[in-house]
Amino acid sequence: MSSISSFAELTAHLQSVNSRKRLAVANAVDSHTLDAVLMAVEAGIVEAYLIGDVAAIESPYLFEEHTLSPFIHIIDIPEVKEATLEAVRMVKSGEADILMKGLVNTDVILRAILDKEKGLFTPGNVMTYNAALEIPGYHKLLFFSDPVVIPSPNLHQRTAMIKYAIATANKFGISKPKVALIHATEVANPKIQYMQDYLDIMDEWRKGEFGNVIMDGPLDIFLALDSERGGIKKVPTPVLGDADILIFPNFESANCFYKGVSLFGGAEMGGLLQGTEKPVVLTSRSESVQSKFYSIAMACILA
Repeated sequence: MSSISSFAELTAHLQSVNSRKRLAVANAVDSHTLDAVLMAVEAGIVEAYLIGDVAAIESPYLFEEHTLSPFIHIIDIPEVKEATLEAVRMVKSGEADILMKGLVNTDVILRAILDKEKGLFTPGNVMTYNAALEIPGYHKLLFFSDPVVIPSPNLHQRTAMIKYAIATANKFGISKPKVALIHATEVANPKIQYMQDYLDIMDEWRKGEFGNVIMDGPLDIFLALDSERGGIKKVPTPVLGDADILIFPNFESANCFYKGVSLFGGAEMGGLLQGTEKPVVLTSRSESVQSKFYSIAMACILA
């Protein structure tokens, strides 16, 4: 399998496999979620189970302008919490492969996911968020973590984030991903709280802890992503301008980075919860339909 360098290539790869993943959508009534799910159904990559209040569905054309696809199933459960629990149950039981958040408060779906008996969280794992960005002007997809879940990762959490991102990159056909540990500069300032984590991670990488990867850090964004501007610094790094994975110090910096390149750079993102038994598409209400579709596609390759 050759490496997948864009979301279009990801979609084409999933279509070539010709095997739909079963997607359970919790409270699937809002138009953005429904539009993204319909795109995925029409692309041939999922079979969708829309769970929620049929009377509240914000997409009348689902019924009026389309013959309902045999790959769309509607399960009428009006109460949001009950619809969420049913979606989680379907994934837990193996009736579905992927869970997706519809018009549900994040705390409601996270409580269902974290339920010790009926949820999807694997004890001992780290639950984090791993995402991919397609940025106009960058030559491939860029994976990064964590913009949503863990405010200030500790060493154990940061190590897990890196391993999840590497495993995801491998699924995209990237056999030896390049990982950049992001900082404001390339100078390792011991007074900064997370810097010792970076130094410890680099030591573990040298011992082979992370497998077949290239890693360096601390690095700034220019060194990680722009060989021309990064090269001006004359910093010897094997990652220079070619990073596959960015690991940020905290979720504020990761969140601001992706929102900035999305707003001003036209980037599109797909992202998932990691550490769960099955992929979970947990996108914000403000995410574009395209971003939600890419998140579904990303879940399909990991399911």
